[in-house]
Amino acid sequence: MNTALPRWRAFPPLALGAVMATLDISVVNIALPTLSRAFGVPLTRIEWVVLAYVVTLTGLMLVAGRLADRVGRRRLYGAGLIGFAGASALCGAAPSAAALIAARVLQGVGAAMMSANSAPLLVSNFPEAERGRALGAFGAAIGVGLAIGTPLGGLVIHHASWRWLFLVNLPIAALAGLLLVQRVPRDTPAAVASGLRLGPAALWCGALVSVMLALSRGPELGFGRADVWALFPLAAILLALLARLERDAPDPLLPPRFIQGPLGVAVSLTLLSQVLSIAVGFHLPFYLEEVLRFDAGASGRWLSVMPLAVLLAAPLAGRLSDRLGTRPVAASGMALTVAGFLALSLLGTTLRPVPLLGGLALIGIGQGLFAVPNASALLSLVPPELLGFASGLQGTMRNLGLAAGAAGMAALIASLYAGLTGTRLPAAGSPGMDAAALARATRTAFLALAALSGLATLITLRARVHGAGRAVALTPGPAGPGRP
Repeated sequence: MNTALPRWRAFPPLALGAVMATLDISVVNIALPTLSRAFGVPLTRIEWVVLAYVVTLTGLMLVAGRLADRVGRRRLYGAGLIGFAGASALCGAAPSAAALIAARVLQGVGAAMMSANSAPLLVSNFPEAERGRALGAFGAAIGVGLAIGTPLGGLVIHHASWRWLFLVNLPIAALAGLLLVQRVPRDTPAAVASGLRLGPAALWCGALVSVMLALSRGPELGFGRADVWALFPLAAILLALLARLERDAPDPLLPPRFIQGPLGVAVSLTLLSQVLSIAVGFHLPFYLEEVLRFDAGASGRWLSVMPLAVLLAAPLAGRLSDRLGTRPVAASGMALTVAGFLALSLLGTTLRPVPLLGGLALIGIGQGLFAVPNASALLSLVPPELLGFASGLQGTMRNLGLAAGAAGMAALIASLYAGLTGTRLPAAGSPGMDAAALARATRTAFLALAALSGLATLITLRARVHGAGRAVALTPGPAGPGRP
């Protein structure tokens, strides 16, 4: 009798939630000009439709994970699903840009509650020896949500009203909710000394929101502006207050015994991985359209290679990590990422299909091979009652890495271009663009990212995050927890 099938019954409702939460990060991007025209507001204001969702999601993910450890993960996931669906209805009916932005904040709250608890709910239905396979399939579902966002948004805008970008969530959420009740068993909340304290949660959210706003707005407005750079010291002050407030807490929001051990290394590698991934997707469209003179459609077709490679590699990574252990698979993924960036560093002022295609494929496969075993190892480093905390922290670092990677790549390219030409990097489409200088800056930037990937490979090989054997053989450091 096949005993695996009942475990996989829990996958569809959790995968549907993950697809919706990730899809709503990217599906709105292509609709921003349409929304700007529909509401008669400038693009700089309508961009908050995207920013409000991402910032709220990032700021609340850890808090949602910790809260779920106390009240139950299925309960909080279900509440997030209902809230996300209700907020989607409000988005679809929004009469103004302000109302739409406010509804997107509510949607981000629901998405945080789902995102922080979907992976813990999934792996709790599988033995640790099969955890990689489950997370590999789940990673592919997340990849689907990210990959189809832009093309799906374009189809909806072309054939229907922009309101259907949000209303399409309603039947999906209804199906996910029905399957959640039928297929995902209730979990028992951890016995804790106290509930989630509002003070530390508010300080953490305030610090994360400050960092996310600075990283998101800095490349466009300039990090030299007082209202941008001041957000970084504000975040530092809030984190210092959080550390002081939590110093003697019996059940802190960020337990030091975990974040100072292998778990801290694992979430740092998560952040670094996302920095590397987004740097490619953020800058290559600019290079392809400004240097090679591709149109947006051709640029999108080339860039689709990377997410497709991730989709193919993620399920394979899960099976390999269950069989070989997480370390060799994760390290191999990062090594392939190094090779991919070295290939992209060969790009020039004319199309070179082999380095471009090969570089994108290698980075996509590499990141797919890295992400799944790293997530499996990360969730193995905490006892079952803290899976929400670990998943929430991982999701927070993932989104921070995306913001930091985009901001860092923008600053690096601008700096390299200015060093080569003595002038500021002009806006896209400007007749003053020096294509040769931009190509040289691109090559140098990708060499720097190859070095950063090499550093991540060494950390992966040497850190105690990844066990030498199967995922169940992970060995935390002295400061870490015992085995669950």
